[in-house]
Order: sequence, then structure tokens, then C-alpha cells
Amino acid sequence: MPDDQTTNPLPRQPIVLSMSVDDYGSCESLYRLLMGDQVKEIAISAGTFDFETLKFPLKFLPRLPDNEKWNVAHFSRDEASSNLRIFFSNWKIPGLEHQWHHTLVDHRDLEMGEWVYKMTFKVISHSTILPRVNMMAKIAHSESELPFIEQESSVYQLLEGTRFALRFLGHIHENGRIIGFLLERMIGQSVTSIDVEDWQEALREFHTITGLLLGKVDKNAFVMTRQ
Repeated sequence: MPDDQTTNPLPRQPIVLSMSVDDYGSCESLYRLLMGDQVKEIAISAGTFDFETLKFPLKFLPRLPDNEKWNVAHFSRDEASSNLRIFFSNWKIPGLEHQWHHTLVDHRDLEMGEWVYKMTFKVISHSTILPRVNMMAKIAHSESELPFIEQESSVYQLLEGTRFALRFLGHIHENGRIIGFLLERMIGQSVTSIDVEDWQEALREFHTITGLLLGKVDKNAFVMTRQ
């Protein structure tokens, strides 16, 4: 007679795709997991775990079912007993609405690397439809970040074909839901005090030609290249 492990194989270990952890314990912490070929989300209410636990939650959470129709698991504490409460739901997670670029890349074809800045990571692509260039991905980890990604994507559409923006390589999707976009990553150096005049002139030219105003104009938002 075959053993239990043969007849009922254990579910595959979830892989954390992204996480947004609250440092101060006042907001919900959110995680995106890959379980088999499905993407699930975990929402942990403020005060459920301490910060150290939130950094590595899979070590402390009960095993999540992989054979049920759910896409969001909500964790909290009972106010009276402090016992852990779990609630599973299945709802349509919103994504970006505006797809203007013809290229659509599956997030599973991207290998996330070093953090660059908010919502942005260096990536290695395993997709056959993308060029062989250095690239970075900007991905919304929660519903609250979607408007910022949507707005920035629209700005890249306006600047498409100009020399004022990084090359837009395509939208990133998760089971058909658009969650971010890919950019060619420019290799250069940060602006120094020696470059300030050139930086200011480039900024004036950008404002004059495009009619757009940058929301962040400090020198750390620019990269100098030999071109």
C-alpha cells in the first residue's frame, strides 16, 4: 500500500514575489505569493505579528491550502483571546487599466534583483520577446500604489520616442492583470556639484519642449552618461 506522501503529496512551498511590510505596526502588511502556477495575496492586519516576524512570515504562518479557490488570505488577532484568525476570500484584484504599449510580459519570466528605489527593482528577463538590455521593473505591490504606476506609465507614453525618458519595454502582467511596467536601465553616474549647470540646463529644456513638470527635481533623480 503506498504511503500517505505518495497518495497525497504536500503542496509546493510558496515563493514570495513581493512584500510591503509596515515598519511601525500601524498599517496592514501585504505579500504576493506564487503557489504552484497561481498568484495569491496575504494581508496581515496591524498588530498581528511583530516586525521581525513580518519580515519572514512564511516561517510562522500555518500551511496555506493550495487546492481551494481563494486568492487573498487575511490574518488578524481576536481582540478578546489574541488567537490568530484566518479568513480566505476570492475577489477580483484590480490592476492597471491603461495598456498603451504592444508588449505584455508575464511576471514569471522576470527574475527580481537589487532594489533601486520605491516600487522599482533591477530585473533579469527570461522572456523571448524582450531585447537583451539592462532593465528594471516598476511594480505595484498593493492597490494603493496602482494610481502612481498608472500615472507614471501615462507619462512614459507621452515621452515615447523622445530623448527625455528611459525606453519603455512593455507592461508586466500577472494572470492577465497589469501590475507594472519594464524600462531599459541606463548605466551612468549620479549628478555631482560639477554637473549642476548641465543638469539645470537639461531640466529647462525638458520643461520647455514637453510642457511637463517633474515632481522630483533633486540631483539624485538624474543619471549622467557620456552621451
